[in-house]
Amino acid sequence: MAMIFSQNSGLNDDFWKVEGQVVKAIMQDTDTEKTKYDKLVSDIANEEKSKKYAEKTTGLTSTGSFKIVDEGDAPEADEIQETFPKLIVHKQFMDEIACTQQMKEDGDINVMKTMGRNLVLGYKRTRAELVTNAIATEGKEFSMGNRKLDKTTGDGEALFSTAHKGVKAGVAAQSNVFTNAFGTDSTMLRRLANIGRNFKNDSGIVQGYTFDTIIIPGNCYALEDTISRIIRSDLIVGSNNNDVNTQKGLWKLIVLPTWQAAEGKNPYIIMSSEANKELRGTVLFDRTVLDVRNWVDDHTRNLLWNGRARMSCGFNNWRHMIMGGADAGTTLTA
Repeated sequence: MAMIFSQNSGLNDDFWKVEGQVVKAIMQDTDTEKTKYDKLVSDIANEEKSKKYAEKTTGLTSTGSFKIVDEGDAPEADEIQETFPKLIVHKQFMDEIACTQQMKEDGDINVMKTMGRNLVLGYKRTRAELVTNAIATEGKEFSMGNRKLDKTTGDGEALFSTAHKGVKAGVAAQSNVFTNAFGTDSTMLRRLANIGRNFKNDSGIVQGYTFDTIIIPGNCYALEDTISRIIRSDLIVGSNNNDVNTQKGLWKLIVLPTWQAAEGKNPYIIMSSEANKELRGTVLFDRTVLDVRNWVDDHTRNLLWNGRARMSCGFNNWRHMIMGGADAGTTLTA
């Protein structure tokens, strides 16, 4: 991920020089290593670089369909408007470790190497947690530690809301959050996927995106088992009929260890990977990649390693995701 060493590419303090170089090498190796956290982020979010304090996301409404006009006549001018803009502000993230002088005296180089590796993994995990916490919560805010961050879309609604509106007049409010449980068969999955396929854009035109990804918490084992059988079995799950399972091969299941559901809860999200990409639905901005510096503390004689990064996660659009099993939302009836 191209981490930066902003100071001491080789430690100037001779006492710590060897250990400093070893730990740095471990950090660089870990940085280039592809981890589960890297894959989690790339599966769910569009990763983009930023050179600003914040990023404004927006778009344009679509034109209407072509109309029949008489010979020699000019068509009626179509109207294009800016969609709801959204300002996503970057936040600073930091962590620090200390290799103690006692570690050096006792030859605990493996402990130091582990600490260096964990610092870089902690950065990668933080990126994954930022994306997870942004999507896997209800309401207009999500938490990172003791901080509350905004998770509204350009229309001022939460990512998951029953009242998403369009830019052009006459576009009815749309919901992408539902209280219905997943169930024991594919009925709810098919119904929500159909709702997502028929979401209308800001101009009121049906988008037609195919939903192909299911995202669930890491601790919902029964839900994971049910979904795995539904999307991988040849025949309809739980039926004595020999009917073909129409959902086999259509879905990718992502289980997030960074998403832990409350006891008794089984929320789930379905996503259109195509819509996520084309609409820039979920975006992770890297303003400053991991920047590491080290120095020797004169008071403790410890070798300190400080890591710093700036990033943000937000939503340019909401139409790529639907949440089910939510505490509040639209309840579908038969």
